[in-house]
Amino acid sequence: MKMSLRGSLSVAIATAGLAASLIVPASASAAIGSGAKGDLSLVTPAGATVHFGGSSFSKPFVDFLTTGNNVGSYVALNKTATFGTDSGAGSGDGRTGVSAGTYDIGFSDQPMNVLAGTAPTGYTSQTVVNQTFTQVPLALGGAVVAYNLAGITGLKLSANIIGSIYNGKTTKWDDDAILALNPVQKKALMALNNKTITVLYRNSSSGTTFAFTQYLNQATHGLTPGASGSVMEGTGNAWKATTVSAVAGNSGMASTLNSTAGAIGYVEYSYLLVPGNKLSTASLQDANGEWLQPSLTNIAAAATAAAKTISVENFSINFEPGKGVWPLATYSWAIVKTAQTNAANGELAVKFLAYAIVGGQLKASANGYVPLSATAQKSAIASLMLVKSGASVLLTAKK
Repeated sequence: MKMSLRGSLSVAIATAGLAASLIVPASASAAIGSGAKGDLSLVTPAGATVHFGGSSFSKPFVDFLTTGNNVGSYVALNKTATFGTDSGAGSGDGRTGVSAGTYDIGFSDQPMNVLAGTAPTGYTSQTVVNQTFTQVPLALGGAVVAYNLAGITGLKLSANIIGSIYNGKTTKWDDDAILALNPVQKKALMALNNKTITVLYRNSSSGTTFAFTQYLNQATHGLTPGASGSVMEGTGNAWKATTVSAVAGNSGMASTLNSTAGAIGYVEYSYLLVPGNKLSTASLQDANGEWLQPSLTNIAAAATAAAKTISVENFSINFEPGKGVWPLATYSWAIVKTAQTNAANGELAVKFLAYAIVGGQLKASANGYVPLSATAQKSAIASLMLVKSGASVLLTAKK
């Protein structure tokens, strides 16, 4: 599937003009939940429980906010909250779980979008999807291409070469194309004596796979399959590489990269910070052709370069133009049903998200993510204020 979400119908996260009419925090604030005038009320009903899961991309951030007594975590702020365990099973699991009612919150690196093929089974109208589900950005991060070659760091890998590796045309680490791009590492690469490249891929529906294949498609001008997040690669067909290994989630990708000499894979940036992970990351080219190593600064530049309001219909920030812009970046989204059947659990779900989207962003950088902009925060809170149980709004600000 070769597609671009550019130019599709753009509908803002919040109804036009709504955010300006609501009393919501303008930026991340340590005082969220204090009950001060204009602040959100985050008091939750006793006995409320939330189950959630999905994206392994956002799992480190969600785990930080919902487990232990981390300073600034929601658990520390509101001890009446009871949370399940984030599955981290992949974006497809998050969308399926919230649609089926297994999860109160589903996490996905792509929102439910009919055009992108990420809407639940049976949904053919984006209007109906938008009425049924409230979808808000939770975290902003990037993915990296990582590899395991002892003593060899800073390899340059073009999108054409990465696509060639995954499609079985480039099978050895001392391939002429890799050597030509990496004169400094040439001697070390040749000393590997035709070391075979082991290709790692995600074994279930994955938002990181969606972003990775979309990046390859854009950067190779359509010569690599487009994005769907399906198992193996974007079109749902197997990669043509023959030395391949399936892994579960970003955590599985990181651990397998750590343990498999000669492996290559794609993994979310925050996993570089996990103790025990010693991943070498490839330099990638931005849209201007400049070689970059990943950083929170150039991941943030991707969101800035997009120069638009991120929406359910227009959510991609991959391969944006400009200098110093990381080419493989994405938002991770939180999805809840707009009409909640369990008032207490629904209230906990939206109040936790309100905290994560505002106060939680103060801890984003330390966990390997870029804090959401004040504009994105405000728009997301306005959307969450539309979630109801019956006639009751579940998230309000104190007047």
